Amino acid sequence: MLKRALCATVSVCAFAMVMNSAAAQDATAPSEAESESRMLNTVTVTATRREESIQDTGASVSALDNDALRARSVQSVEDVADLVPGLQVSSYQGDTSIFIRGIGTPVIVAGADSSTATYLDGVYLSRAAAIGPGFFYVERIEVLRGPQGTLYGRNATGGAVNIITKRPTDEFSGDARLIVGNFDRMQVFAALSGPLNDAVRARLAVQKEDRSGFTTVHLPRGALPPSQPDRTFDAEDKHDVTARATVEFDLAPTVMLTLTGDYYEADDRANVFHFASLGYQEEVPGWLASREGSQTLPYFGIKNSGRVSAPGSRDIYSAVDYFNTTTVWGLTGRLDWALGDHDVQIITGYKNSNPDFQNSFDLGDTFNTYIHRAEDHEQWNADFQISSPSNARFSWIAGGGYFSEENAIQNNIFGDFWEPILTQGLLDLQTAGVLPPFPVNIPESTLCCELHLNGRQETEAFNIFIDTSFDLTDTLTLKAGVRYSEEERDGFQNFDLAFLPAMPGGALIRFAPEILFFPNAVSDSRDGVQPDPFGFVVAPVEGPATFDATTPKVALEWAPADDLLLYASAQRGFKSGGYNIGSSQRTPYEPEEIWAYEGGVKAGLLDNRFRLNAAAFMYDYTNLQAQDSIANQPIIRNVGKAEVKGAELEFAALLSDMFQIDGSVTYLDAVFTEGELTEPLRPAPLTQAPGSVLRNLAGLRLPRAPEWKMNIGAQADFAAFGGDVTLRADYAWQDEIFFTVFNISAASQDSYGVVRARATYAPAGGRYQVALFGENLSDESYFTNQILTGTTYGAEFVGSLGAPRTYGIELSTRF
Repeated sequence: MLKRALCATVSVCAFAMVMNSAAAQDATAPSEAESESRMLNTVTVTATRREESIQDTGASVSALDNDALRARSVQSVEDVADLVPGLQVSSYQGDTSIFIRGIGTPVIVAGADSSTATYLDGVYLSRAAAIGPGFFYVERIEVLRGPQGTLYGRNATGGAVNIITKRPTDEFSGDARLIVGNFDRMQVFAALSGPLNDAVRARLAVQKEDRSGFTTVHLPRGALPPSQPDRTFDAEDKHDVTARATVEFDLAPTVMLTLTGDYYEADDRANVFHFASLGYQEEVPGWLASREGSQTLPYFGIKNSGRVSAPGSRDIYSAVDYFNTTTVWGLTGRLDWALGDHDVQIITGYKNSNPDFQNSFDLGDTFNTYIHRAEDHEQWNADFQISSPSNARFSWIAGGGYFSEENAIQNNIFGDFWEPILTQGLLDLQTAGVLPPFPVNIPESTLCCELHLNGRQETEAFNIFIDTSFDLTDTLTLKAGVRYSEEERDGFQNFDLAFLPAMPGGALIRFAPEILFFPNAVSDSRDGVQPDPFGFVVAPVEGPATFDATTPKVALEWAPADDLLLYASAQRGFKSGGYNIGSSQRTPYEPEEIWAYEGGVKAGLLDNRFRLNAAAFMYDYTNLQAQDSIANQPIIRNVGKAEVKGAELEFAALLSDMFQIDGSVTYLDAVFTEGELTEPLRPAPLTQAPGSVLRNLAGLRLPRAPEWKMNIGAQADFAAFGGDVTLRADYAWQDEIFFTVFNISAASQDSYGVVRARATYAPAGGRYQVALFGENLSDESYFTNQILTGTTYGAEFVGSLGAPRTYGIELSTRF
């Protein structure tokens, strides 16, 4: 596969060079002044909470501004992952899952915290469901790699992602865009910006997108005659509306207030599972005959009675309808005040996220399972900072913040196979003397049963920080900072099993926990709670729990010449502990911590026509929060230690006044160094209890941490046909990844590569543009994530496939 990657890289370069050569024959030669002024674009970033050139930032940060995003047809955070070293991004059931250098959080149920802090215009997005909608009308996206404990605080062990949207303009302007593509795609976008009076400016942007589904869902045939085609519906489609309004007020010559409101609404069937593998059936011969595997037999007895989906197929089967009705909206206020020589910034924000969807993961056309997942989430934040003049020998930034959130979580998973499992479970409890003798008769019914991994969680956090910079000499700078963070978390577990109502609109009938036999399993009090023998419990967590951390940073930067920076840093990051809402876990899991050591160089050479940024890093990663599935519930446990070592290289070069190449290479060695974790689905010796195999994790790779990752792009800009033409092609490739800490091949993705290309023509004047684009042009099929369905629910692996080949035409105008 590495040979294929190298061949594709050469092809991309060759394609662009051929196009560049052909274009050069028709292009008007640039003037001497234009030739001398042509150099690589340098993005100004705010990654370190000050505006500065990305080449003057002593940290691993990649940034794509609006022009770079548009030239690459980037319209989502997932697209960005192909272009940034060390970054993995996938969309899982509407949530955006981000991994940086092997550090991340696999999202299995609603409510999980990310290991990468994502900010939208300075507001922390605590829910993964809010990240995707936030990537709209973007001026710039910045990706900081490595823990950001000092500048960003909690939940930034992997790094941080800053999404910066477009601001109002001083003069009236507007832009509009129409995209038409395959899969019946139509995207309509329009924006207006300009002054309302001498002291107020505003920008309004609205977008509507419709697209048929990448996936076809086949319903049960029922009594259809053989001559009739299947009844089907599209899934993995897109029908949404996004809007953002921003208003700036000049309250005084040195004070500006910015108010922003954003809204997103989807009504489609966007969220879908694809079948990946049979899991341990493929890993262990005869697994179904083992004690662990036999628990799945009722599930497969139903599933295998009908048609089932093939691995990696987008033609899937289901006996239930899908829906996705998601809304996300927020309000942000920002005050910028130049107070003498100092700058004050205050940001307040409110975000409301309400994902609500249903689909199925058994992927068969016999009624077997469905999953209904929803969140009712609210968050509030207030952050402030004050900074000294940046050009002083000693400069500093100090600040702090407050954050709170409330989240009501639903993960309702129906299984039409519970009756024999429950019958056997009750008989076993009677045999053990836990229950008194009584007739056990649970009749077969399509009403049994719905498993509830539900609950509530609340978080309240505050922090203070200071970051300093001291010029030891004209070329050597010492930087140091520290942040103190503290938070309190609380919650309520609603982990139970219920019969569906016999009549629509009726009440659910709880089967377990049964308070007649286990009265302490259901309680409004924290005291005396005892889950039933199956683990079911409806009660508050043991808490509240308080977590705190001090996260320092120290760095040395040396600039021996213009356009050359060398740096070395050490910093600590942490991801907060919490509660695993939607399970029997009432005790909190602990924070995970990381110490990161990094050295790097940033060089601009040949009058900034060649740029080379490189970094080497090593992490000491402890108390990892590992998420697993045991007895049909996700469990979060702190396990062992890991070591992450690697190196990254980013480059860009202007080979001529018309031709540019750029790309990156990442090497990553991310492995556990110690730790043990129960592998519940691996058959245990008969001398041990089933599901009790203890696996030594030492030497296993961290999930979603490819050993090698690379991308290469080539771009030609020239004058032709009475206007300006831009041709660009990009190729991204990554190595094999695993989706579980146990590194089983049944839950992995082989290496793969994707190609994207775009051709843009703008007539003279630059007011209009027409572009042809294509993504995943080789129609590569690959999984971006996978999860285990749960022991009783088949113990299979299902997940999300990357988008298939898409292409289209884009018409746009600016005025």
